[in-house]
Amino acid sequence: MEPAQDWIGPRPHKLDWNDLYLRLSVTDACNFRCQYCRPVIEEHANEANFLSFEGIERLIGWCYDRGSRKVRLTGGEPLLRRNFPELVGRIHSRFSDIDLSLSTNGLKLPKVARDLREAGLDRINISLDTLNREKFKSLTGVDGLSTVLESIEVSQEVGFDPVKLNVVLLRGTNEDELADLVRFALERNLYIRFIEYMPHCKTETNRFEVFSSREALDILSKEFQFSPVEENDRPIGSGPAKYWNVKGYDLPIGLISSVTEDICANCHRLRVTARGELVRCIQLDLFENIRAIIEEDRPEEFYSIMEEAYEQRLPTRPEGHVFFLGMQLVQTGG
Repeated sequence: MEPAQDWIGPRPHKLDWNDLYLRLSVTDACNFRCQYCRPVIEEHANEANFLSFEGIERLIGWCYDRGSRKVRLTGGEPLLRRNFPELVGRIHSRFSDIDLSLSTNGLKLPKVARDLREAGLDRINISLDTLNREKFKSLTGVDGLSTVLESIEVSQEVGFDPVKLNVVLLRGTNEDELADLVRFALERNLYIRFIEYMPHCKTETNRFEVFSSREALDILSKEFQFSPVEENDRPIGSGPAKYWNVKGYDLPIGLISSVTEDICANCHRLRVTARGELVRCIQLDLFENIRAIIEEDRPEEFYSIMEEAYEQRLPTRPEGHVFFLGMQLVQTGG
């Protein structure tokens, strides 16, 4: 299926802080080398180049003061950031009513899951693109499948609810495992979302062609019966995902058509990289470094930039899903 080319997302021009979903990267270092995310990238581990904990708290506070109540901590792999549980605790102690979540590959999670839960982390998403050990090793560069499976189990044991699995649809890699992944998740009371692979970097040689969520649903329909989830019954943190009830199971599955369908209307994400770059849209090469503004506590400049960024995001956006962003997903937090 070809990417949609006949629409421009119907995003309103007015910034609505109450709907704002802050996705905040805390590091662009990662202990995986996933082929679709960071196939060629230098190691970025100098934390002196990243937003400080104080800066992260300040940025969240600015968004909070205007009404935002949803924050996801991302990377890179966020658990590589030193003293990460301390950061979670600092955020929770100041903003106890926000929905604070984490995206992780799970490799370091078993040792810190309980600390994160006790520090105030609410929800967790774990990447799992295959249940096959050799495929996992080939795809990520790490023989870590057993550890990731352990991290899923430990996350449930310590009380994270919900625990979600994110699966990138990769043609030639995991289309023969989709049904197994659904069973694995639903039999363990886990949410699972299938996400279309996004060709994302101007300098990137794309290793996978788009494997659409429609194709994935067709494959899964050979083994499961589906019915659409009503809008009011969508899970917490659904974002642009479309959810489908699965006959015989209590939980639905989600499909994120990030390439082949118009999902802009349901996207309220604001991304800020670990280095303080405000990413206006993951599809456009438009980002502005606001690190100094954050660290020097200049909130009015931030609010002004936000208004301008939101106003410009729709009018300058190309038709269809064309990913012009000049950085790797490991830098933007996905």
